[in-house]
Amino acid sequence: MKKNPLWIWEAPNYPDFVYDREKIFDQLQHISKKQGELTGSIKFLSSEEKRTLFTENLLDEIVYNASIEGEILQRSSVRASIRKQFEHVKDAPDDRHTDNIVSIQKDIGTNPAPLTIERLNHWHHEIIVNGEHDREQVKPGAWRDYDDMYVISGEGARRRVHYLAPPVNTLTGHMETFLNYCNNTQENPLIKSAVAHIWFVQIHPYGDGNGRLTRNITNYLLAKEMGLDTHYFSISHAIDREIKNYGKILEETNRLASNPRMDLTQWITWHNRMVQSAIEFSLAVIDKSILKTKFYDRIRDVKINPNQAKAIDMLLNGKEKTINNRIYRMITGTSQVTASRQLKDLVKKGVLRPSKGGKGRSTLYELNL
Repeated sequence: MKKNPLWIWEAPNYPDFVYDREKIFDQLQHISKKQGELTGSIKFLSSEEKRTLFTENLLDEIVYNASIEGEILQRSSVRASIRKQFEHVKDAPDDRHTDNIVSIQKDIGTNPAPLTIERLNHWHHEIIVNGEHDREQVKPGAWRDYDDMYVISGEGARRRVHYLAPPVNTLTGHMETFLNYCNNTQENPLIKSAVAHIWFVQIHPYGDGNGRLTRNITNYLLAKEMGLDTHYFSISHAIDREIKNYGKILEETNRLASNPRMDLTQWITWHNRMVQSAIEFSLAVIDKSILKTKFYDRIRDVKINPNQAKAIDMLLNGKEKTINNRIYRMITGTSQVTASRQLKDLVKKGVLRPSKGGKGRSTLYELNL
């Protein structure tokens, strides 16, 4: 007796996805507006500030893309690889694994050539070949050669199957249809990247690394078709902040019982919310950078010692909105008396002002913006 189909790819009309464009329209308009704000804000940054924003977002994208799948990369190694490949720093230390991963990001952001199986195999090879995480489990740069490609969690009695991918003898057909969509479909890039994201997860052509590759594909499509380098914001960081919902909505969308019409509206809405969150996070970082530049420009003639500069930087970076004697001592290592004197000096010079709450050594100070 033939069993009832469980997964979306088992539907007779797969992959004839549907989605409600009216429900998505307002969101697309809002993200387009935010994209314009980000593009405009970047223009106000200095060359150094642009480089910092680019590096930190690319760093986040690489680290969180790996972390979502359980691979922990050293930020220092990734940063060195970024400096080597994007800033041409020749004395950066070698780490073959992070060098390979950064090379993929460079290809994503600078190479608009069509996606091909060979290109995806190369990305997969670079992710897997020198990694400690999964190089013993799969062949780098090659599709899986078995059918039972399960996405599971837990062990023993707690083992749960979240998804079963299509059999290996169907991969060629699935991938040809998928790549044709990515390369030729004239669809809004935000919708297209969301559809491609979940579609590649459904196909799951590799033994491991599928999640990392699908987020790379998302970045590639947005960079190619939106005219905005996605390295100025990090989608993987945004997804990581909602990691539980990520797995839940993927499973709900991919189960026929919960999604018999193959309706991607909910998924596309969620995915676009991650893009919006990533852009808004970068906008907040830029706003702080611009605020910091303007503030230091206003007080450029005020004499400030290194300890006072540390306190000002902390407040400008938004880690704390106020500072008192105790916090000042923690970040500067000064004595209680010195901290009190230097804080009062900043108030006298108009850099800080007393905030509400606390008296004496507990007095709170905030930036006099």
